[in-house]
Amino acid sequence: MRTMDLDDVDDMEDGVREGAGPDLLTDPGWRVPPVPEDVPEGTMAWLRARVARFSSGEAHARRRSLATGALGALGVSDGPDVNAEALRDAARVRTQELLSAPGTVEVMARVARVVPAEVLAASLGLPVTADTAGLVGEVASAYHAHGETVPAADRALTRLVADCGGTWDEATAARIGLLVQAYDATAGLIGNAAYLALTGAEAGAGTGTGHAPEPPPEPSADLATDRLDQALRTDPPVRGTLRAPVDGGDPVRVGLVTSDGSLAFGAGAHACPGQAHARALAAGALDALLARGCRLVHPDIAYEPSVNLRVPAALEVVCG
Repeated sequence: MRTMDLDDVDDMEDGVREGAGPDLLTDPGWRVPPVPEDVPEGTMAWLRARVARFSSGEAHARRRSLATGALGALGVSDGPDVNAEALRDAARVRTQELLSAPGTVEVMARVARVVPAEVLAASLGLPVTADTAGLVGEVASAYHAHGETVPAADRALTRLVADCGGTWDEATAARIGLLVQAYDATAGLIGNAAYLALTGAEAGAGTGTGHAPEPPPEPSADLATDRLDQALRTDPPVRGTLRAPVDGGDPVRVGLVTSDGSLAFGAGAHACPGQAHARALAAGALDALLARGCRLVHPDIAYEPSVNLRVPAALEVVCG
């Protein structure tokens, strides 16, 4: 399986070497770049130091278990996936409400940045208010800003901790971490799949890789799921991730874009624990967009500036 990296070169930029292969994701000699552990409560540094995302070894296993426990298992072998269906239904209903506004609707700001945060927060037992998505967005914007002080993000984090019960512990960090990690990635999945659904774009459009994708599967009766699968194969929202040698050294960027979409949710110990949840949330949003007969206002769209993410900056539609 060939990995189609963002940059198929070995250069150094800001201390990060490009072009690393996906084997690093499962190689015990490589890990997620560590973050400082001895940091005060009330800061973004505290969140990074307490979540599985930036942990390794025993701490990672413990914190990931807290995250998967908070998510709950989706999928059973002897019956329908009721939890996933419930998430999808909740996302569909909320999206329908947001699309009911007259005139043009900007899908990224109105739906993709709101629905996953609100529905996932409710499923995690958090109170959902008009501020929920905005608070998650503030924290997400500083999640990877290592070494920087971002007062607005610190304040938003404090409010989310209060919504979780006010205890600054790993269980609280796990729930907030899930919301934050879903924020950009799920928004990008909704945006990229919606663009494919609303334009009928050819498979492979927008990857920027120059490599032909593998033939898509036969279409099913579930158009939303088909478009999600297509987006994950041809235009996934998460394009890369970092790994560093366990014995020290500069991190490298591992490309996650493949012709079959097999790395769209990562691989190895740090593979996304909420893959089924993200797909359910995105499918519900797409269900509503398709059911309302939404049409793109501007078929040519721009993307947010990011090395590791591909998220539409805006996606304006009219419905009905």
